[in-house]
Amino acid sequence: MIFAILDKEKSSQEFARKELAELIISKGHSVFVGGVKDSIINKYYKDHNITFFNLSVTRNSLNPFKELASVLTVYKQIKKHSVENVIIYGIKKHFSFTLGSLFGGAKNIICIINGSGNLLMMGGIKGKILRALAFPCLRYAYKRCLAVCFQNNDDYIEFQKKKLINDKTNAFVTNGSGVNLSAFPFSPMPQENRFLFLSRITPSKGIREFLSAARKVKEKYPDCIFDVVGQIDNVVEKNCTDLVQNAIEENLINYYGYKNNVAECIEKARFFVLPSYYREGVPRCILEALSCGRPIITTNWQGCKETVMSNENGFLVPIKNCEAIAEKMIWLIEHPKEAEIMGQKSRKLAETKFDVNKINETLIGKFEE
Repeated sequence: MIFAILDKEKSSQEFARKELAELIISKGHSVFVGGVKDSIINKYYKDHNITFFNLSVTRNSLNPFKELASVLTVYKQIKKHSVENVIIYGIKKHFSFTLGSLFGGAKNIICIINGSGNLLMMGGIKGKILRALAFPCLRYAYKRCLAVCFQNNDDYIEFQKKKLINDKTNAFVTNGSGVNLSAFPFSPMPQENRFLFLSRITPSKGIREFLSAARKVKEKYPDCIFDVVGQIDNVVEKNCTDLVQNAIEENLINYYGYKNNVAECIEKARFFVLPSYYREGVPRCILEALSCGRPIITTNWQGCKETVMSNENGFLVPIKNCEAIAEKMIWLIEHPKEAEIMGQKSRKLAETKFDVNKINETLIGKFEE
């Protein structure tokens, strides 16, 4: 069989679906990958005999002509390579990529809802217009899919309420996209009280709350270190550049920008913090921190709450509550032995619940059925 994995990630970045591609290849099938092409083509594709093709993708546009371009691009590639099975990541492109795949002759399509994001978060008139246009298109696409995969139960329930799926839809839930336990091995926690925020940097990822909490903790424990890793994303949400720059200038944080060596960043940290209130699937960065064996502070919010057994491997805090974040940071500092045990439990949770190989087997099993 011939598979295509369609995603919106740039080909110069590390291929996030490589374990899935390798599983498909190990079963004797061919794999094509569609993404956003920029100046560097990922060496991984050549090494694993994977054909990459460029897709027309816009992140924050209601322009129907750009959506039509996405349909045509996918149609041409699916037809050209005689692709039978298609896996589509990213709700923004589910309609156009599904339509293009169907026109191109694909027989089986699975749409992955790895977070509902701005579709359900955006407020005001623009949000209402977006949903009025998107909901009928998504209903059409999901009716024609082999299956729809959700990465948390909250999204599954929400899509039922909004009648985007119904009882006839072959819907199932996985524990996020999973994490490669070998690529993110357990490592001893360093003794230095270093907190890490690692994510795409936007307001809804909780960067403001992280910085506010860090200031409070610094007042009591001035030797604490706070690292921020990730690219500032100003495409959809409010610009965070000044917020981060001010924190750098006051020596509150070390800011490293975008990093490929995520495992190294996590290994250097003792604690991991993501106060997100974005509509996540399950945040990949938290799964990576779990796998490395780090205590987690995150929000009692969809997607994020799946990663923490409260008071066992970390803490769940209310969204937009910097006082609660600071309180849990201080607790971890003042209870080093308990924090070590939490880190061990994080690794155990990654092994039992979030192993990427088990999750991918479930996904490919839907095609094999």
